[in-house]
Amino acid sequence: MKKKIIIFVILILLVCALFGIIISSKKINVKTDIVLNINNISSSLENIVENKREKEYVDENEMQIGLYIDEGSTKRLVDKYYCDFDLENVMGIFYAIPTKEEAVNGENFKSIFDTYYNRYENKEKYKIGYNIKFELKDGRVIDETILNPDDAFYMFPKVQCFLYDDINLIPSRPYYHITQDIMTEDRICSSIKLVGDKESKNIISPIELTVFTFDGEDDFTPITRKYRGNNKYTIYIYKK
Repeated sequence: MKKKIIIFVILILLVCALFGIIISSKKINVKTDIVLNINNISSSLENIVENKREKEYVDENEMQIGLYIDEGSTKRLVDKYYCDFDLENVMGIFYAIPTKEEAVNGENFKSIFDTYYNRYENKEKYKIGYNIKFELKDGRVIDETILNPDDAFYMFPKVQCFLYDDINLIPSRPYYHITQDIMTEDRICSSIKLVGDKESKNIISPIELTVFTFDGEDDFTPITRKYRGNNKYTIYIYKK
């Protein structure tokens, strides 16, 4: 009987030992898999960093830009502007001109614009865009890039926003803001008009209006889609 008990105990010990070896083997495999995964992730990160270095953004755009207000025969560069934020009130009309001179003279805007625009080689590849940023009293921060009428439409009802092409006027058509159906590669968003809307009274910060020139998708960050070039100009619109 004692022999049977001893044999039984030995068998149990052998089974436990064998089970322990299997568990240890699995642990080793798990550790190996973890190490391999870490190495793969590390390698992927290195590749991402390397690709980023290879594709590092370089701004080769030379076209300057400024925002001007109309003073009759003179367009004057503006950095601060004061107006009412009331519903349907025209807050301001701002003209984008490819210069940063303090004042430019002339009554024909196309002639003024072309004087500076034609100084740049391959000028046709450059486009004009805008960014509007402000804070509402409920804590929301509005920070929108506007490249076309559809982008401008999404500003409603916080602020009414309209884009104009003062360079390529359509014959026999009354002067009117650009609509999406006529927004082509030839359009130049040379001016922007802001009008008070239903939520404009809730704006608690200055309106930060930025104009910029760009020539391609690389001028915008891949994730946030914000302009990252150097040729921009910002004005601050304050509530009276």
